[in-house]
Amino acid sequence: MADSDTTWQAWYGERRFAVLLVLLLGLVAGPPVLGGFGLAAAWFDLVLTLLLVTAVLSLCFDRRQRLFALLLGVPTLLLSVGGLTLPGEAGTGARFAGQVCVILFFFGAAILVVRALFTIRPLTLDSVFGAACGYLFLGLAWAVLYSLVEDVRPGSFQVSPALAAEADSAHRLPHVLTYYSFVTLTTVGYGDVTPVAPAARTFAWLEALTGQFYLAVIVAGLVSVLAAREERSDAP
Repeated sequence: MADSDTTWQAWYGERRFAVLLVLLLGLVAGPPVLGGFGLAAAWFDLVLTLLLVTAVLSLCFDRRQRLFALLLGVPTLLLSVGGLTLPGEAGTGARFAGQVCVILFFFGAAILVVRALFTIRPLTLDSVFGAACGYLFLGLAWAVLYSLVEDVRPGSFQVSPALAAEADSAHRLPHVLTYYSFVTLTTVGYGDVTPVAPAARTFAWLEALTGQFYLAVIVAGLVSVLAAREERSDAP
């Protein structure tokens, strides 16, 4: 039994970022696609919970990561479930606290993923998947932050007529803001969602700055480390 557990841990340790990347992509791209087939919003919440569980598991390979997972990941899971199941004001309060924890968890996960990329030896294909995971974590963190801003001050974002019907749905608005988050993170800027409140505008330019910093510094630094290690391995 112990050998089986060790084998599973070794297998997952070598592919943890690949597994996490699949779930992240499913979370980002799945809800809009599945929503077109009429699936209930509870399925989307289930995917988010599954993602958080997988993220906690992927961040449990050293003492610092385990501490982060326990102190923030577990409360995030409990509050997220509580926001879905508790009635009335209790559910609203749990949902608000859960959103705050999700934001902190996603930002913290992105930092831990990036830190792991520069300490893993040797760097592998899974490290490249890890860099993509960190980028997606940032986009999701900003998306939840935008949802929190919209909950606190409705009307913080102006949506184009083409998206208005979708944004009017309480269950669809977070997906519209997720789309807006990644458009902002990549500085594409289609203009169909516009931040109009001061807090929303401030967070928008901060996210754009974060996205450029990640690509120009983190990803470029990872490529430099890979190149340097390749040169050392080829040296006589």
